[in-house]
Amino acid sequence: MKVYQLSKPKIKLIEVEITTHCHATEDLEKVKYAVLNLLPEELRKGVEIKYQELKGYYGNPIIRLSVTIRGPEALDVAKYILSRLPPHDRRYLIYSIEQRYDKHNNKLYIRLSKQDSYLGTPTLYDGSDVIRVVFSFSITRSEDEVKRLIESLVEEIEGAAAESRSTNTS
Repeated sequence: MKVYQLSKPKIKLIEVEITTHCHATEDLEKVKYAVLNLLPEELRKGVEIKYQELKGYYGNPIIRLSVTIRGPEALDVAKYILSRLPPHDRRYLIYSIEQRYDKHNNKLYIRLSKQDSYLGTPTLYDGSDVIRVVFSFSITRSEDEVKRLIESLVEEIEGAAAESRSTNTS
C-alpha cells in the first residue's frame, strides 16, 4: 500500500481577523466571550478587541467587535479554531474551500455559529448571527495552496488527537 504525503504548502497565513456584531438584544460580555473562545488561552488576555458603534436599519444600536491577529500567532489561532471544530466541519471546510476562498484578495472566509462559539464548541454556520473569521495569506494566490495548508493543519490536529487518545488508553 502506498502512503501519500502531502507536500509542504508554499503559502503562509499572515493574519486572522475575527468579527461579529452585538445587537441590542444581546449581552455584550457574552458576545465578547464567544469571540475570545476562538483564541488560544494564552492570547485571550493580551488581545485588543476593537468596538465600533453602528445603527441598524431601524436605528437600533449594533456594536461591531473585531480582533486582528498578525504574524506567527495567526497560525496558532487558525490551528486553535480548526482544532475546536468538529471533525465533520473540518472535512466540510476542506471540501468547500472553493466557495470560501477569494483568490483576488487571497482570503479564506469562514462563518461560525456565535452561540456554539460561546458554548466553546464552534461550528460552521451559514445563518445570519455569525462570527466571521477571515484568514489572509502571503503573496501566492493559489486556491490549491490554501487548501493544502488547511489540509496539513487538519492532518496535524487529527494526528495529535489520535496520539492523545492512544496515550490515554494505554
